[in-house]
Amino acid sequence: MQPTPQIPPPPPKPVKSEYPVVVLIGRTNAGKSTLFNRLTDTGRAIVSPIANTTRDQNRALVHWKGHSALLVDTGGLDMSSYDPLDEAIRDQVKSAVKEARAVLLVVDGADDIMPQDRDSALFLQKMGIPVIVCLNKADNVRTRHQAVANFAPLPFADQIPCSAKNGTGTAELLDALFTVIPQQESKLDERVAMQVALVGQPNVGKSTLFNALLGEQRVIVSPLPHTTRDPHDTIIEYNGRFYNLIDTAGMRKKTRVGTGSDGALEKLSVRGTKDMIGRADVVVCVIEAQKRISHQDKAMFDYIKMKGKSFILAVNKWDAVPNKTATTINDYFKYYSQNFDFSPQTPIIFISALAKQRTVQVLDLVQSVYDFQNHWMQPEELDGIVREILYRQPKERRDGFAAKPKRPLVIHGLQQYSVNPPRFVLLTPRPKNVAPAIIHMVEKAIRDRCAYDGVPIYLEVTQAVPKQYEAGRRAR
Repeated sequence: MQPTPQIPPPPPKPVKSEYPVVVLIGRTNAGKSTLFNRLTDTGRAIVSPIANTTRDQNRALVHWKGHSALLVDTGGLDMSSYDPLDEAIRDQVKSAVKEARAVLLVVDGADDIMPQDRDSALFLQKMGIPVIVCLNKADNVRTRHQAVANFAPLPFADQIPCSAKNGTGTAELLDALFTVIPQQESKLDERVAMQVALVGQPNVGKSTLFNALLGEQRVIVSPLPHTTRDPHDTIIEYNGRFYNLIDTAGMRKKTRVGTGSDGALEKLSVRGTKDMIGRADVVVCVIEAQKRISHQDKAMFDYIKMKGKSFILAVNKWDAVPNKTATTINDYFKYYSQNFDFSPQTPIIFISALAKQRTVQVLDLVQSVYDFQNHWMQPEELDGIVREILYRQPKERRDGFAAKPKRPLVIHGLQQYSVNPPRFVLLTPRPKNVAPAIIHMVEKAIRDRCAYDGVPIYLEVTQAVPKQYEAGRRAR
């Protein structure tokens, strides 16, 4: 009898929002990101006077009077520029508008109407979707009246003066918005998506991997360093599970960060990356196969370990490694184990994001690590570990000139009190009498019974289980 062939799961696909999509469009420095942060109350988008600070789509829910919509921030739109970055931003804007139910055209209300404003209005007029003109930076009565007069030639009736900076007029803007889009009541999303952050140095292929897993060009990919600035997240579905993929800005050595406004902007991006690491359930560390391990790579791993995060190592651009043999991959495993201070159980996968080689398997590893970090060990397994440790202790020597025996090791029990990450407590009447070697033996015995691949585990030695630990066990 032939075995039943295994049917592979369908490829990952982005999960469409249940809420109507609203897109922010406008020329650079019109205040789109400031308005995005104001309306979504997230502070996620980086705000800077530097042109083209925002480049990719940034998405978050906006809630108003019991209803919700998905707000999409986009880069500064210039329809006439031939700059490659501006062309890439135009493609991102057009992609976002295709799924939009309404558009907020953001203009600088404190300035005169610009050619880019007229071009954007003409582009939106051809799309045939509802457009509300947001006359931003109208901070006082005089500016509001002037903005209404200056932008009256635009071919849209709904024009709302407001100030994203101080919130003036945003209530009126939301009232106008939710009258032109389908009413979708706010509700808690029942899907529980695991948070997966893609991190690494600039140009290692994080954004390419992000796009490969989504199956579309959601973020801009460029050979220029630090192209990605804002963290971008998108929920995808794969093999019956939901993943919130987070593309982050590259983290590089502080001495290589520029000075002035560009350097300040990069520091904000790196801060956002660290925030996403803290938010993630699993971190995917992307490194380049043909580059040696750097000090920055080690610093990144140290930060992830300090935050207590589970992670996998994705070695990208594997297709570009020349003259590979049957032992090449073993040489790489040996090199990484010698140069990275991480557990030998850390999952390592060799991929090519550009060629989409083993990219889906990254999600399989993420799922495995996520399940390990939420695994509760059975009390019988933990009792067996205690018996094994006590049995392996040497007997006291009492003959002849034997040294004075130490106090025998006494262990009352081993308990797990939390997951994500797994935490254990070793109960003993004399915690100071437990040598580091014993702690290492207990941790190894735990991993022998459950590998916890890619997952840090924590073991505390104490006399009694504190109350907060008991609360964690009862919540199991």
